[in-house]
Amino acid sequence: MRRHGSWNTGVPGMAGIPEASSTDTGLCRFGMQRLPPLLEAFEKEIDGVRAAGDIEYIHRMRVASRRLRAALPLFKPCFPQKQYARWMKEITSITRALGEARDADVQIAFLVRSCKKSNAAWKARPGAAGTNPVEPAVAFLGKDLQKKRRQLQVHVLSALAALEKSGIVSDMRTTFASRLADGRRIPVQAMAFGVPTVAALRIESRLEDMRAFEPWVEHADAVAEHHAMRIAAKKLRYTMEVYAPVYRLGLQKPISRVKKVQEILGDIHDCDVWIDTVTRLLLRERGRFRSQDAKTQPDTATLASLRLFLQERERERVQLHRRFMRYWESLTRAGTWDGLRQTFVSGRMTRYIPVKKYRDDELRLACEARAAIYPAGLAHHRTVTRLALMIFDGLQPLHRMSPHDRVLLGCAGMLHDIGWLHGAQRHNARSARMIFADESLPLDFADRITTGLVALAHRGRVRIESHPLFTLLPSGAQVTILQLAAILRIADGLDLIHAGSVEEVRCTIGDRQVTCEVISQTDVTQERERAQSRSDLFVRVYGREVVIT
Repeated sequence: MRRHGSWNTGVPGMAGIPEASSTDTGLCRFGMQRLPPLLEAFEKEIDGVRAAGDIEYIHRMRVASRRLRAALPLFKPCFPQKQYARWMKEITSITRALGEARDADVQIAFLVRSCKKSNAAWKARPGAAGTNPVEPAVAFLGKDLQKKRRQLQVHVLSALAALEKSGIVSDMRTTFASRLADGRRIPVQAMAFGVPTVAALRIESRLEDMRAFEPWVEHADAVAEHHAMRIAAKKLRYTMEVYAPVYRLGLQKPISRVKKVQEILGDIHDCDVWIDTVTRLLLRERGRFRSQDAKTQPDTATLASLRLFLQERERERVQLHRRFMRYWESLTRAGTWDGLRQTFVSGRMTRYIPVKKYRDDELRLACEARAAIYPAGLAHHRTVTRLALMIFDGLQPLHRMSPHDRVLLGCAGMLHDIGWLHGAQRHNARSARMIFADESLPLDFADRITTGLVALAHRGRVRIESHPLFTLLPSGAQVTILQLAAILRIADGLDLIHAGSVEEVRCTIGDRQVTCEVISQTDVTQERERAQSRSDLFVRVYGREVVIT
């Protein structure tokens, strides 16, 4: 007997529904609005970089290339694989060449500023006379950097020539324009379903990457961790900038705060580069014989000056680290990261909120139709869904979930293996990503996360509590996800060989255990054993052992 409405797990003719083009989506329409300005910002700096008259050209082009390189993977499904790979290869190459040149420019500019500041401080001292003792170090380091920068300009010009020869800039411009024109046929409201969940997943994942280094914030000597945290902050900032139009106020506050984190860590990294460079130089020179004819070697006065320069950089790093700790603590006290997460849930712009609330029967039909993109799995999907709903109904007095929760379990059952469309390996993770992004499913934010995470957890040792999207939902919704996932894992195990051999499951609720009686006309020992092995989550969530007979 079915409860709370039926679920049609035998939909005739569904296998004939064609799969929608991966480029014909709201996510791609959104991407074609965001990518062209990034390409334009990149392209307009090319002539200035080639002329090398102002270091700001190379700075702006490097930033633009990084933003473009960070944004393209977010919309990878919108382009043919070979075309995308060629774009990324060329953009990565030019970004690397620009980065090396820009790093040298930054170091040279720092030496100029440092020399002026140090000379002014030296002259302001009472009774100051003679040459600033740090000046020889600045002159020695600057000479080497100028030579290096001239060599790097050759690499920059070579990379620019390769970029122009590849023709990817015009190719990208043409492709973006074409995709944007095609995207106008996609309903605006289509973007209200897939884009917000994907945006939240991308940003939250980047946020977790940055916060993974939080334990190292207070450790002054955690050089590698601080550098990695800076890179993670940069990627988080660029990702937020891409998805900013989804949210009210365009994420201005969190973007500005992450930018400041990135900037302070960047200043710390600059100190670390100088400390490493000068330390290696001093260690190398300690073992060398001094020679009056050696014009490239620093003399003893320069070595002494380099030691003073090194001490200044070490003191500066200590001060910057203290400043970073204070700023990070202020972000924590202000609840910055929790506020960002709340924005994902309740801070969307109107156009990214569905205008219509769909009925449960409409959700069922949409999920059944979407399951047909993997025709080979339809029979298995229907069997697993049928068994999962039987278990759900049998355990109603125990879990007391709603009829809508039952529909979401059915959606997860019908879609849990659609990732097989692109191969067996990690198909559960792929199924979840497809559910998160697919705007043909009329699921709003919380329901989409629930369906995707339940599908994700149907196999393996996945702990969905650690998934970036899990933490965005309130505790009650998190419990529901775990309860539904526990049921789906057992149901999927009962159709281990995709033969549909199990006809019925009858559940009996005891004080300490739940007994599931499996009804079948054939030997299903293998299926019972697999379902039993997948009862770990059930035991943890429901607090009862499972006996499958």
